[in-house]
Amino acid sequence: MRMAQWFGWLAVMIAATLGTTGCFDAGELEEQAFLVTLGVDQADRTAPLTLIARVAVPSKLSAGTGGSGGGSGDYQSGTPVVTAQGRTIHEALTMMNTGVERSINLSHIAAILFSERSAKLGLLQYLRTLTRYRQFRRTLYMFVAEGSLGDVFLKDQPVLEMSATRLIEDLHDSSVRTGFAPSVGLHQFLGKIESPNCDPVLPILAYNPQVGKEKKKEAGSPEDLRKASISSTSGTINRAGGNPVECVGTALFRGDRMVGQLTGEQTRFLQLLNATSNRITLSVPEPRGGPGYLTVSVRYAEPIRVDVNVRATPPQVHISQSFEAELLGDQNNSSYVSRADKLTLQHVLSAYIKSRELTLLSTLYRHYDIDPVGLFSFARGQFADYNTMIHYDWRAQLPKLQPHIVTEVSLRRMGTQLNPAVDMDTELDKLPSPSEGSASNSGGGKAAGGQRSGLAAENGNAP
Repeated sequence: MRMAQWFGWLAVMIAATLGTTGCFDAGELEEQAFLVTLGVDQADRTAPLTLIARVAVPSKLSAGTGGSGGGSGDYQSGTPVVTAQGRTIHEALTMMNTGVERSINLSHIAAILFSERSAKLGLLQYLRTLTRYRQFRRTLYMFVAEGSLGDVFLKDQPVLEMSATRLIEDLHDSSVRTGFAPSVGLHQFLGKIESPNCDPVLPILAYNPQVGKEKKKEAGSPEDLRKASISSTSGTINRAGGNPVECVGTALFRGDRMVGQLTGEQTRFLQLLNATSNRITLSVPEPRGGPGYLTVSVRYAEPIRVDVNVRATPPQVHISQSFEAELLGDQNNSSYVSRADKLTLQHVLSAYIKSRELTLLSTLYRHYDIDPVGLFSFARGQFADYNTMIHYDWRAQLPKLQPHIVTEVSLRRMGTQLNPAVDMDTELDKLPSPSEGSASNSGGGKAAGGQRSGLAAENGNAP
């Protein structure tokens, strides 16, 4: 009896296993068209919705999938662009599929781009639909495309990459290195929106017409640069050559609606306040008041400390930052080896960072009434319950805030050469004049030649 029961259970298990193996809705790879980048554009809520996407062509990407690089033409032909309109995202995808031979699949999308005008309408109306898709992953990156979404897709000409997926990862890595743009994934964006009194941000992609109009054979020529012009605004970086599409700047949101943007330089200080950038490079005016600039690399030495007291009127905000700095270059060839000079430089760097951060916070709180820094998250423990916390009107307090920032910078490294290289002729001119006897013998008095002879005599090298 036991043997028969055992065989019965075995038969049930085998039947259950056979019934659940495999994917009932899966298709063969050669029957699917994988999208790698998706763009959404809509003029207003009553206008048709436009979807633009890149479709991966594996046969044309096989040579560059490892990130080995390739020409820009290979990138465009390996990921052709398709566009369609519809009343909804589903309808636009269906229309798009009429021009693509295989079934469109969203499981390999690396990034989703929203036009600036659709971002101003609000992104939740699109994300609510997309996040219901089983194929749509929350780990993908998000961007706002400034200007024409078609320019960003059609005029994208990578220098090294042929893989559109790898290109998105490179944009993420580049934004981390430069600090000119934040790196935001779909899950992070939705998490900010769903958190009370917290505002998300997105990086900006923009087409740079100065780079786009260059002739192919002359691309990268210094003649194509704007004279005496430095800009960190998206789409206006003064550069020649490279990809006409650049990732610079931050799109600011109040809830899910875009309300403004920051330049690349402002974004750096936002990321310092957010503690999301590991290291940034700053060009600071010469501490001694000279005409040149000093370049330093700055990173956090200790975690940022934020104290918010919502019980005070107005609420009190105290921010403490501790940085380590590395001296990269000084146009005036100043030495900071001595303790006094080192302390002077540290004080100047601390004041510079603090002033930029206070100016940025004033712009965010008084002009936009938003808190992308997320200061309110540090005050959650001061509320009796969740219902009280979510009903606290934090936005009404933002214009009244007077943040107190304490910034400390420690100069830890000055490069492989502590003192700068010097011009020997200039240094010789600074030496004291030789004695009268030496001057009369040399016949030079205070002439440069007489000084050199005197220096040689001091060193025991005089003829």
